[in-house]
Amino acid sequence: MLDDLSSFMPIWKLEAHFKCPIVGAVLSVDQHRNILKKCGYNTKRMKPYEYHQQLMAKLNSENNVSIKVNNYLRQKARKMMIQISNLPDDEVEILWKKHLESGKAGPMMYAIISHEKTGVMLLQDVFGQMHMHAHANMTEIFNIKKKLVYTDQALIQLQQKISIKDKKFKELMQLRKSDLKTISILQEENRKYKADIYKYMDLHSSKENFDNQIFSLKQKIDTKDQEVKNTFKQVRILEREKKSMQVEIFGLKNENELIQKQFRSLVNGIDSCTDNECPNKSNCIKEACCPQYKLCAKRIFMIGGITRMKSFYRDVVENAGGRFDYHDGYLKGGQAHLEARVKRCDMVVCPVNCNSHNACLKVKKLCSKYNKTLKFLQSSSLSAVANALLTPNHNKISIHRDI
Repeated sequence: MLDDLSSFMPIWKLEAHFKCPIVGAVLSVDQHRNILKKCGYNTKRMKPYEYHQQLMAKLNSENNVSIKVNNYLRQKARKMMIQISNLPDDEVEILWKKHLESGKAGPMMYAIISHEKTGVMLLQDVFGQMHMHAHANMTEIFNIKKKLVYTDQALIQLQQKISIKDKKFKELMQLRKSDLKTISILQEENRKYKADIYKYMDLHSSKENFDNQIFSLKQKIDTKDQEVKNTFKQVRILEREKKSMQVEIFGLKNENELIQKQFRSLVNGIDSCTDNECPNKSNCIKEACCPQYKLCAKRIFMIGGITRMKSFYRDVVENAGGRFDYHDGYLKGGQAHLEARVKRCDMVVCPVNCNSHNACLKVKKLCSKYNKTLKFLQSSSLSAVANALLTPNHNKISIHRDI
């Protein structure tokens, strides 16, 4: 028995401002192109945005293009359409929020908007949330692309360091082989000297001559034994240097993998609907919807964290509209300079995992003294810093955990 989807409208009957977000959220660039090819369009010289323009131009009426688009949308959203067909709006809204949080909101958005029984308030919420999600994701994409450039440069530098270390390691291995060969030669000479002792014992009956010869041979043996000991000592020193270099190389590789993992996690969180052009851009109020205005005109003072990621922290703050100041957390020069910087900032961010206990205590006292907002972070990752800066908190001193 076929499912009854008669209460769901086809794409050409939907209101115009819903069509662009739905198509952009569900269809990939390749799917845009394949639909046009099947309908007889020459797509070889078209750009990706031209695929979208051609599709949108055909969605105002029932035709071969709009029918194929509608069939694909229904195929992707069929289970969700059946699921919400008899549900009230409050239960549909719960399902919508789960799909939005999981990053699979496109098909559910189409199912809700195409349903004839969907209320106006729910339609407004779904459209508005997807609209703002597209804004946030587009900003994040540009930031991540810029950070990936920095990451590539850091990777190149790490590879160069590893190449130098590998070259030095090979040189040490060659030296070690040479030393082992020398040891082997010395041991062979030692055996010869011992054989000479027994030879002289048989040939010379005079005890005095024999003793003199024995003494001379023993001196030579002692000298060779000392040379062997010195050679073994040099080999042990080289072994320690080799182990130290291996530990350093391992640390560099781990740090590289950590940076790559963090950026991959940021990239994987980006929704596919960010290529769509906002249909309601003229009515957008920046102060209410754009994350760049979260920190507008605020000076953010960060103490501690990973020093080599300073430029990334700065990008997070400045892309959110703030001004960035940084201190590495070392207080060898006293706290006068630190106090002046706390005094002129609006908010202090302090990762406790990359900071000295003394620095955390001093900055807490200074923030209390000058009534400054202080946020302690359990992690120094970019996501932890961004979450703390863009999350409102009414307490002057708070602890944020990376989620």
